Amino acid sequence: MGTGQTARAVAPTPTFPSIAGRKLKQIRERLGLTLRAVEEATLRIADEEGSHDFAVSTARLAQVENEGSLPSMYKMYSLATVYQLPVDKMLGIYGIDLTKADRHRRLPLEGKTHLLPTEIADASKTMQFPVDITPGFEVGKTTFLSNLVHTWDEIPIGFLAGLDLKRHKYGYIGMEDHKMYPLLRPGSVVQIDESAKKVRNDGWINEFDRPIYFLELRYSYECCWCYQTGRELTLMYHPSSHLPPRTIRVPDDGQILGRVIGVAMRMSN
Repeated sequence: MGTGQTARAVAPTPTFPSIAGRKLKQIRERLGLTLRAVEEATLRIADEEGSHDFAVSTARLAQVENEGSLPSMYKMYSLATVYQLPVDKMLGIYGIDLTKADRHRRLPLEGKTHLLPTEIADASKTMQFPVDITPGFEVGKTTFLSNLVHTWDEIPIGFLAGLDLKRHKYGYIGMEDHKMYPLLRPGSVVQIDESAKKVRNDGWINEFDRPIYFLELRYSYECCWCYQTGRELTLMYHPSSHLPPRTIRVPDDGQILGRVIGVAMRMSN
């Protein structure tokens, strides 16, 4: 450094908590609330919830606003309530985008069979779904859509409101799950009728007619044929999987969530 030059301090890059703290301060001041008023309001919430974790003292709020201190989830809920903010908007202030949750929650489970979330918090959100289907099929019957689906595309998730989510759940067949291949290809989405949990041990003509069940076990989900005798439940897989049958006891080792009544499969990767 040359003579006469003065070192210039470099301001640190603001973090999400510090930026969020300033935004919360602006919101509070815009509402005309003092630190003390916020504390009193959160104390009432804490009393109703029976936990002091929901209370935000004036000193704690000052740290949040001025020092970038990160509030706990309980205190964040209280502040969102007092400031008349939806919880997702409060999380957004802290850089958490809930619109990415569906994509993020799939990342660690793509290879595993699991239930799909069925909440519809935002009807404008989209998801992959078969949108070009041969007309005339009945959703209420066991349907293999592999011969019916022509096009998959992003559709508003509100469209699913017409699929009777109160009665049915939806499962995802993991990319590593070949137990029922080729009837159920990895990556398939199955529709589950929760009112049909009783195992039919006979009465079908071929493998296409035989009921497939979606099960919740202690450490995994399974989708397969079943045979039940009392509390002994035998899980039976497609012969092409070369996997032997597996017997569990219900409800100790798991339970049947329902019968698969619809399947949507990609024709190719």
